Amino acid sequence: MVGGSTLSELRSSFVLAEIERDGGVSPHVGPFVDFSDVGSLLSAAGFQLPTVDIDTIHFGYPDAAILMEHLQRMGENNACITRRDRISSDIFLATAALYQHLYKRNDDHESQTEADNQVPQQEDEDETVLATVQVIYGIGWTPHESQPKPLLRGSAEHKIGQLGGL
Repeated sequence: MVGGSTLSELRSSFVLAEIERDGGVSPHVGPFVDFSDVGSLLSAAGFQLPTVDIDTIHFGYPDAAILMEHLQRMGENNACITRRDRISSDIFLATAALYQHLYKRNDDHESQTEADNQVPQQEDEDETVLATVQVIYGIGWTPHESQPKPLLRGSAEHKIGQLGGL
């Protein structure tokens, strides 16, 4: 599932542009799941031994306008009821300019995930701004009698300080 740090650059650019132009803020990017809530969600759904992992991926785009166009064409519009129907061209242009200024791609920035580092990727010189996507993976097991159970408190045979000598 998509995590809470997804499109943080776009969200902050919209906030700054709207505060400057309108004096207020409305939601433009839908709410995302927070990483710390995924384990609780799995436990509340009846799963045991929840494990949560996270990947943060950076994508390059030529500019913010193309990023927003791609999001719109993918159908990734904000589904919030309180959102505005349309964005004025003034706010749209201010958001794109702020995004370009604040989140310009540096040559030093690592734009690949750790797994991709083994495969050389061709750098695109047209990618001048970054977009961050956070992917959260959650795994849980349904209860079963064969599942490992924690031992009773105080039933350990060794103290934690003795484990180095074992």
